[in-house]
Parts: sequence; structure tokens; C-alpha cells
Amino acid sequence: MNTEKQITSLLKVLSQDIYEKEHILAMALLSAIAGESIFLLGPPGTAKSLVARRLKLAFENSQAFEYLMSRFSTPDELFGPVSISLLKNEDRYERVVDGFLPTATVVFLDEIWKASPSIQNALLTVINERIFQNGRITLQVPMKVLIAASNELPAEDEGLEALWDRFIIRMVSNCIQSEMAFYKMIRQKAQTEIVVPKEYLISDDMYIKWQADIDKIDIPDEVCKAITFIRKRFREEMKKDEAKAMNYYISDRRWKKCFRLMQTAAFLNGREAVGMTEIPILFHCLWNKVDTIPTVVDIVGQSLTVAFDSKVEKMEKEIGEALQKGIPAESEKEDANVESTFLVYNYCYYALNNYAGGNCLFFKTDWNHVDTKKPTDGILYWDDEKRAWIVHAIFTGAPFDNKPKTASQVSRVKLTKFRNGIIIDGTPYAFKQNLSAPMPQNLIFDSEPTVTPSIAEVSVGILTEQFLPQCQHLKELFSKTSSPFLSGDDKKVAKKYLDKCETRLNEALAKAKNAALVL
Repeated sequence: MNTEKQITSLLKVLSQDIYEKEHILAMALLSAIAGESIFLLGPPGTAKSLVARRLKLAFENSQAFEYLMSRFSTPDELFGPVSISLLKNEDRYERVVDGFLPTATVVFLDEIWKASPSIQNALLTVINERIFQNGRITLQVPMKVLIAASNELPAEDEGLEALWDRFIIRMVSNCIQSEMAFYKMIRQKAQTEIVVPKEYLISDDMYIKWQADIDKIDIPDEVCKAITFIRKRFREEMKKDEAKAMNYYISDRRWKKCFRLMQTAAFLNGREAVGMTEIPILFHCLWNKVDTIPTVVDIVGQSLTVAFDSKVEKMEKEIGEALQKGIPAESEKEDANVESTFLVYNYCYYALNNYAGGNCLFFKTDWNHVDTKKPTDGILYWDDEKRAWIVHAIFTGAPFDNKPKTASQVSRVKLTKFRNGIIIDGTPYAFKQNLSAPMPQNLIFDSEPTVTPSIAEVSVGILTEQFLPQCQHLKELFSKTSSPFLSGDDKKVAKKYLDKCETRLNEALAKAKNAALVL
């Protein structure tokens, strides 16, 4: 049985009679295999301890340790009592650790932030280095995962930052939301013990081998570029006046562990390299405060399409500059010569080519009131009588008080003109030409024109042959992935940003195609 099928089958067994917590269980298993710790934030009674008890069943010969912390908890209750006989007979201060945290495979600590400073300090070493100092003896702790829980985050300025930083995955565990799932839980019979088939269990030898295999998982440049974008945006957020220093602080150690978490997910999904479908795992790794979760999700979501966004923005800027360079219209006579080639409709309008909404007309009297560089305010509305969209510039004396009563779907736009047409909100539209009109003298070539493609034509090629297919491929990857480490909500968030990117690419393609007609 391959690793991917084993993990899928194992999670299916472990998730029996668990409602709306399957993703938390999957992330807890991911955390365990990566050798990291996970924190669950949520009110009492939301199955946080159940996740830990089920996770114990994933490993052969595993031992579990579970404890509810309080202000009065002592190290003896977690790490074992001091051996009186050794202290009395051999003058050795050692604990009897059997059955306590130092010998456990899966550890669950509830109300973690109530731990005393002495317990917190010991936990730091256990979590980070997997060792426990028992008197003069250093014990290797077999713990694969520490699951901590609380209904609150660590208090500020109480020295808990170091311990909080050790929990790489941070999940919010809420009450059941679906009514159907809620009543399934209500009608559920008394739970029987879950039996995991032997072939699904993770043995110690298997676990050790997986660690070596995980280290071989490649990290491609596209993933690094997405992370670079996230790091840059976090630095920008930290500079804002209202931001606190630790809100978006991610230590180098934490980043390294996040990468290994993604490598582990890729390995368990049967791949040889981290892919973009591992990026949403960071939704649950990079927040420090609950009120920063929406911003973190937004930044991580944007990172999925950073490979397109910056290039498209540059592309549109270059097209705009090319359009500006192609506007000599510096004299009224020249403008008149150019205008003589425009086809006139109903004595008052120029018609736009390739307007996506259908027929679109521009008031010819507005031509001289629109600038070639500074955007002019305009209005776009649908005229029911003419069955066309109408574009009107807003300037002193513009007759908007007399706008037809049949106008509807009115919106404001920004207008800029170029030699052969009008730019509406950044998209150029050439006016339809009167082919019987004489060509203005300044548009006649003295020699054969070059066939070098314009920046707009190049952009059309890049968008249609590279960016749009790549974006659609990425959407397909997310829609078809069976990764248990992506919840339905994670996929919805990713889809929202990918859909937004695809819309932006199609808008850029429309602009480039229109610009290609006039450049």
C-alpha cells in the first residue's frame, strides 16, 4: 500500500463519528508526522481532547498522556514524581517518568497557558529538542506530537511568546455548524472503541524512514516566490500605525518548520515536490492573533496568483505608455484630420470597436474635452431607445441635466483619449473608421511599415498562451486535489482568489486586444 492511500484510509477510520473536525484531525496527523506541535483554540466541549485520543490510534505501540492544566499544577503531575528511594539511598534527584509525559507518544495538554513557569520552561525543551533532563540523565522523549488546547490565546507580556511560537499549526475548533451534522451527533449511539487495521498503522521504522524521505521533497521556485510575497506583505503590515510588533512576526525557525510541514504534506500526497496546493496550509500557521486571521488568509490567498499579478500590472503599464507615445494629436487641425476618419452615428456619436457589452457610442462633441494624459471623469449608461451604451465626458457645461429618461445602469468612468479612440477605465477602444474618408497625411507611411509586433500584440500572446492556461491549470489542481490537509473551506478560499485572478487576466486580455488594433 502506498503512502497516500495509507494516510487516506487511516484518516477515514480515525474520523468515524467525528463531525466537522475531520480537517483538524488531518492537520493533527500532519503535525505528528512532521514532528511538530499543534494548538487548538476553542470553547469547552468541541472535541479537542477527542482529536488527541483518536490520533494516538494512528501509531503502533503508542502511549498517550493527557492532562488538564491549572494554576496549581506541578511538574510532578506532568513529568512524574521524584523517586524517594533514589533520593534517599543514592542521593539522586530523578523522576519516575513511566506513564507520564516523557514516555508518551501523543501528548494532550488542556488549558496550556495556565502552566507554571517551571512547567513552561521544561516544555520548551521537550517540544523543540525532544529531550527531558531527568536529574543527571538526559532522556530522549518519544513524543511525536504535542496537542495543546485552550479557550484563549496566551496573555501578552507574560513571557509566553517562546512557547506560543513552538506551536506551528494553530486551528480554531468551533461548535458544530451544520444542523444535519448536529443531529447526527445527537442521535449517535455510545461510541465503541475504534480499531485501526494493522496495515494502516504507522510503525516506528516507517516513521523514521518517512523523515528521511520528507527531507528529499523539493521546494520549487514558484513556491519560494509565493512565500517571498507573503513575507513582504507581512513586513508592510508591521509598519502600519495600528499594528502591534508581534501581530505578523514570523521567526526564521517558524518559517523553516512551515516549509517542512508543506514538504510533509506533499510527501503524504505522493508527490516529489511541494506544490501550490500546499500553500493554503499556511492559513493555519501564520496568525498570532484572532483578529489578524482575515488579513493572513487574504495575504496567503493573494500569494497563489502573485506569479501573474505583478507581470500583468507591468504589462498594462507598458501598453498604457505605448498608447501615450502614439498620440501626437497636439494641434486642433491634426485632431480634425484624425476625427474625419471616424464613422459618425446619428450625427452625434462615434462607435467603439469590440466593446464587451455590445453596441457602445461616444459623444463626438466630448472629444475635445478629453485629455490625452490626465483622466477625465465620465459617465457610462444604457440607453433603451438607442439599444446601446452611451459614454459621456463630464466637464463644465456638459448637458447631464438633460440625460435621456430612458438611461439606466449608470456608472462613473475615467476617460483618456488616444489618436484613434478612447480609453475607458484603462481599456482602449478604437472608434470605427469611415473607410471612404481620406487618410490623414500624418498617418501615411513614407516607406513600408515594419512588422515588429506591438507590446499589445506580444501581451495578447503571453496572456492567451501562458498566463490564462497556467491559471486554469492551477484552478484544476485545486478542484481535483484529494489532499486531506485542505478543508472544503480552504479550497473555497483558494478558488475565490484564483477566480479573481482569471477575471483580471481576461480583462487584461481584452485591453491588450483592443490596444493591438491601434498600436
